[in-house]
Amino acid sequence: MINKFFLFFIFFSLISKAQLQFNQQNTDLGDIKEAYEIKGDVLVKNNTGKKVFLMRADADRGVKVYSSKKTLLPDDTCLIIISFLPDKDGKFKKKINLISSDNLKPYELTVSGDLAKIKSDDKTACFYFGNRKNTSIKTTTEPMVINAPKEKRDNSNKIPDNSTTPGKTDTIWEQPAVKIPMENPNEISLLAYKPNNILFLIDVSSSMKDSLKLPLMKSAMHTLIDAVREVDVITLVTYADSVKIIKEGVSGSNKKQLHDIVDGLKAKGLTKGNKAILFSQQLAQKHFIKEGNNQIIMATDGKFRFYSEDQNTWTQKQLDKKIVLSTVAFGNDKDAMKNLKEIADKGEGSFIHIKKRHGSEDKLIEEVKMRSKR
Repeated sequence: MINKFFLFFIFFSLISKAQLQFNQQNTDLGDIKEAYEIKGDVLVKNNTGKKVFLMRADADRGVKVYSSKKTLLPDDTCLIIISFLPDKDGKFKKKINLISSDNLKPYELTVSGDLAKIKSDDKTACFYFGNRKNTSIKTTTEPMVINAPKEKRDNSNKIPDNSTTPGKTDTIWEQPAVKIPMENPNEISLLAYKPNNILFLIDVSSSMKDSLKLPLMKSAMHTLIDAVREVDVITLVTYADSVKIIKEGVSGSNKKQLHDIVDGLKAKGLTKGNKAILFSQQLAQKHFIKEGNNQIIMATDGKFRFYSEDQNTWTQKQLDKKIVLSTVAFGNDKDAMKNLKEIADKGEGSFIHIKKRHGSEDKLIEEVKMRSKR
């Protein structure tokens, strides 16, 4: 959940050009009604004029700190992501010391607030602060290491004096180094992937009724819908004996609407694939995202022809709004599979042949992530 009162400003303070600049170092979240997890980001810019390395973050116990980059070139920008599970109701203040190569002293960050109730269920229970919608920053998924402060060692090599009764000592708990977790394969991270403009062009002709065709495509689409984000735009077009826009320009956050549309797809009629491709090209260009992934994903058994004049028309209409065309193929008709591979080659997309149920659910996510990776 994004609370607009706590969104970070995009601009940076101009206090000093000799150090890293943070859009906010002390984040007061105020009153929070309930949450299972507190999570958000801080925007960092390198104004030092030299390369800076983010070496580690020393944080309070239970706080995880991630970085979109570990090396910042001059004028480079990255996100520091902070996450923790509150252990009790009431006021809290978490401290993070960010250690970098440009400064002898660590940069101090804090996140504070007053939590009324800890939610026991982790579903849709994340209180998110920060510039979540910022997708213009090119990032990587390199981890930062989080270390709790370590107990100082005695390096004097002195033999301990046991002649007197030892005094009472307190045990210092030392947290092991923790690295950023591997990315969930069914998540499309804002940090790692560009916004997507995806048009699904679905063959609903009679030949797609087979249990290993349209139902498998619908299953794969459901998996992708669960993964897309608010910045992603989805359009659904069907074709058989005619081309029909089911819904266009739907935000990836409207998941129920998208799932309901996919559930309602039924196969009937004849196939007019070549006309559908050219129609979808124009529709995808209508929702074109500059510097994003703009893609048609066509699902069919390939029983139609995309003639040379159709291919020429496709090329001529690309202009400055280039659309990638990938084909998802069903069935084992050799001529049809050859046809769909040629179409994908012409559209500079992928040819994806789905033959069985196992593993097919992740095919679309893999394709979209490959096309949108920063």
